[in-house]
Amino acid sequence: MNKLKPDLYDCDQDRIIRNGTFWNLCASSLNSLMTAFILFFVMRLNGVEDAGLFSIASALAYQALTIGLFGVRNYQAADVRFRYSFKEYYVLRILTSALMYGVVVYYAFFQGYSPEKAAVIFSFSLFKSIDALEDVYQGEYQRKGRLDLGAYLQTIRYGISLAVLILLLFCVHDLSVCFLAASVVSLGIFYFQNRHLIKEFTNRKSKLRMDRLKDLLIATLPLCLATWLNIYILNASKYSIDKVLSPEMQAYYGTLVLPVFTINLLASVMYRPYISGLAEDWKSGNRDRFLKGCFQQLVVIVLLTAGISLFGWLIGLRLLSWLYGINLSSYMVPFLLLLFGGGLNTLAVFLTVVLTILDRQNVIFLGYVLSFLFCAAFSDSIVAASGLTGAGLVYAAASGILCIVYVGFLMHFLGKTKSALK
Repeated sequence: MNKLKPDLYDCDQDRIIRNGTFWNLCASSLNSLMTAFILFFVMRLNGVEDAGLFSIASALAYQALTIGLFGVRNYQAADVRFRYSFKEYYVLRILTSALMYGVVVYYAFFQGYSPEKAAVIFSFSLFKSIDALEDVYQGEYQRKGRLDLGAYLQTIRYGISLAVLILLLFCVHDLSVCFLAASVVSLGIFYFQNRHLIKEFTNRKSKLRMDRLKDLLIATLPLCLATWLNIYILNASKYSIDKVLSPEMQAYYGTLVLPVFTINLLASVMYRPYISGLAEDWKSGNRDRFLKGCFQQLVVIVLLTAGISLFGWLIGLRLLSWLYGINLSSYMVPFLLLLFGGGLNTLAVFLTVVLTILDRQNVIFLGYVLSFLFCAAFSDSIVAASGLTGAGLVYAAASGILCIVYVGFLMHFLGKTKSALK
């Protein structure tokens, strides 16, 4: 057997976890670094203005993608007792994807953008929308204990589609044409990879139950809204820069924020393979093991944030300046604020996973509403007054609000649970 290709019928759980961690690292790395790669080549080949255009296009694309994903992935992976069938998850994804494409059209063509800017936003949103279609398949593989399979296939799709896109950027400097062509390639790869494999993981005779579909929609709606608000919070500074600063400042900010995703990437690689296990521990009443697993992941996030922030302070900013060919030496303060905020946001995202396992999605929504209200009320004025330093401050403060709400609730909830067990 080819060692690189996971065996569909492999029952060695230790090997599955190792493979899942490795391939999830590869897929998550490509996903998180994709914007950085594209921004690098756009900056080098098309200049700073196009780089700023791509930066806002990527922000809006990821915002729309949250509608398609609908926050279901962690819920599906944690559904280890199979409360809902794959068919119900699949039909829900079809509905949310249709809504996502409607949002893409609105973002691109109904906000007063120039035709060129609208075309870039629309085409890159299509390119990223494939993730929403693929995610429901990967969620089922993970729920059945085979995260490695989904991550392996996603790595291939990301790698090939990104390579094609970069090659097109060298040949054709029109961003919208490049993104549209790469979208076709990515969709084709997704289709041929999953059309037969998914049949091995699902019961084709199962019937769709509309009452369960409705329950699933209601159960995951708070997760979708929370994820949409989270992406808005992540991009609030970009939206404010788009309103009150120049495209060049947008490009600079887009470069400064890139290392933030390294924290999110590495942390998600560490905890994603253990979501189903944590859910099983909680549902089976193994509270001590559940709390120990959560604490271990929190320690990993703190250490990663500290390590990456130290690296960023020592040489990270100079490295970014050299890679992207722009002088960022005067932006150390916003850079460190963004790294610190990235750690807080990663911690908040992991806490949403814990809250999802505890079936407390409404608390997740509450935290994001409070953070969103802060951004909506103060982001534009802070960025207008303090430039990129203000943008970094907005990001860190918004993420801090999430952590305060979630940590406070978890301490209260777990304290009540412990008292009830005595």
